[in-house]
Amino acid sequence: MITNKQLLIKSALFCLVGLTGCSMSQVNSFKPIPPAVKWQEPLPATQAHDGKLSDLKSWWEQFNDSTLITLIEAAQKVSPDIESAKARVIAAQSSTTIADAQLLPAITLDASASRGRSGQILPTANGITFPTSNTLGINASASWELDVWGKNKAAQNEEMAKLAGTNALWHEARVIVAAQTANYYINYRLCENLSKIAEQAADSSTETARLSDLTAKAGFLATSSASQAIAQAAEAKNQLKKQTLQCTLIIKNIVALTAITEAELRELLAKNTGIIPMPSGIEVSEIPAKLLSQRPDVLNAERNVDAASFEIANNEAQRYPRLSLAGNIGLTYDSASHKLMTNRRRSSLNGLTWSIGPIEVSLPIFDAGVRDANIKAAKAQYEATKSTYESVARNAVREVEDAMATLNSATARLDDVNKAVDGFAISLAATDSRYKASLANLFELEEARRASFQAQNNLYALKNEQALAWVSLYRAMGGGWTLAMNTPTLAFDRELKIAEPSNSATISAIPVIDSASIKEQAKP
Repeated sequence: MITNKQLLIKSALFCLVGLTGCSMSQVNSFKPIPPAVKWQEPLPATQAHDGKLSDLKSWWEQFNDSTLITLIEAAQKVSPDIESAKARVIAAQSSTTIADAQLLPAITLDASASRGRSGQILPTANGITFPTSNTLGINASASWELDVWGKNKAAQNEEMAKLAGTNALWHEARVIVAAQTANYYINYRLCENLSKIAEQAADSSTETARLSDLTAKAGFLATSSASQAIAQAAEAKNQLKKQTLQCTLIIKNIVALTAITEAELRELLAKNTGIIPMPSGIEVSEIPAKLLSQRPDVLNAERNVDAASFEIANNEAQRYPRLSLAGNIGLTYDSASHKLMTNRRRSSLNGLTWSIGPIEVSLPIFDAGVRDANIKAAKAQYEATKSTYESVARNAVREVEDAMATLNSATARLDDVNKAVDGFAISLAATDSRYKASLANLFELEEARRASFQAQNNLYALKNEQALAWVSLYRAMGGGWTLAMNTPTLAFDRELKIAEPSNSATISAIPVIDSASIKEQAKP
């Protein structure tokens, strides 16, 4: 039969448990301003390769350059930025686990054993004795802070939002390293072509200087003209050496980026010498809003807004009372007592104990304005994260616009540059024919040759600009990242080493655990 006292206690417990469903109203009513319905720059669909492309996840395969893929994979494997991003993901996962634990009771189990002789007298058939007893004990205790005002739930949502953002930054680090490596590689291929042209120019100038010197010594050419030809030859050699140095410095940078030895790197670079890699194109959405779901930095900024809103709710809840509930159950066994109860033909409970409570209430009375100050600081941080999100979103659109503007400009100039190359090549061939027929002098021939070399330089530089713009567009579009990929496989193995995620430079898909639930829980 349940007494009134027991009924009162149970009713109080049910009420307290029911209070845990209460929560503070969320403050995040931020809704980003929707972007324009279309790009200002024309889409790069008028490129020589028609701008048609499979998807970004296999982006680097489109360059059809195995050396580039090898370098990107090597750079991603040794990048300190990626390793730091991994560490931040692990830290965020740990923080989320801690926040989850705050919503559940904390249970501890203690066990003890001892052996000794006490002053207890135990009667026997031969009299009395002071027995040696074995004492065993086990006790389980639980404590639980009831989340009456939703403080712990807000903390959990805050950490989930931070985790989602940190995961996205891990992907961004991989995209950045891949783009940086590609830029170095593309610039090296340009440098190879410019070095080849500089070598041809130096050889041509040297030959002109030699013939000019002979002609001057024979009295058929002014000494000043011969000196000018020699000076031009020296300047051409200087430019060749300078260009060679630029190529060497790029190699040094790639070595530092990929940890590949210089000898191995030079062997790799010997493949496809002088060929500037160019992708088959890229497909860009007509609606910038799609971009905002393809950029990991945009998601991180959005989740920071969410986290800041939950921080406000957390600080608001600090102003209200805190309720906690404790309980324990234990069992002890004393061999001497057990024997005594048995001899006296009495039952023994073997020390079984339990209790529920106390229910503790902690009510903040005076804190000299600390809680209000924390709330103001949290609200200020919330406004700052909103501004940061808007800035990141605008910058994302700008980066895509810049890349497309560069691609469109390169396309518009490509026809003119090709005409210049063809025109100067025809002029060089005509001058060479005139020179062989003694209708043009050597200086005219060398001038025509140098003009042709400069036109070729311009063509290679334009192709390099175009290739780099494609890389910039790849990065601006998020490198193939999507929200569904926002759960990298990062875990500790038995030796406390971070496991490598299932990812590569060629296919950047990441195994998905359940990012949808993360998104919903992180949203206020």
